[in-house]
Amino acid sequence: MADRDPGLQPERTSLAWQRTALSGAVLAVLLARTGMAHGSVPDVLAAACAAVTVVLAAVFSRSMRAGTVSRRHLWAITAAVVGAGVFTTVGLLS
Repeated sequence: MADRDPGLQPERTSLAWQRTALSGAVLAVLLARTGMAHGSVPDVLAAACAAVTVVLAAVFSRSMRAGTVSRRHLWAITAAVVGAGVFTTVGLLS
C-alpha cells in the first residue's frame, strides 16, 4: 500500500491559521487602543481575549505543520473568540 500524499492541504491550513493570528493581532491592538482611550473595561477585556486568540492561533499553526493537532487548542481558541465577542457586545451595549 502506498503512503498517503497529503498534498498542499496542511500548508494551506497552516497559512490560514497564520492569517487568523495576524487579523486577531490587529483586532487586539484596535480594541486595546479604544478601551484605553475611552476607559472601557469590556473593550480591554475583549482585547485580552483577542490577544489570547492570537497566541493560540500561532501555536495551532505550528502544530498543524508538525502534524500534531489537538482538540484542546480548538476549544481554547473557540473560548477566546467567544469571550472577545461577548465582551465586545457588552462594550457596545453599555
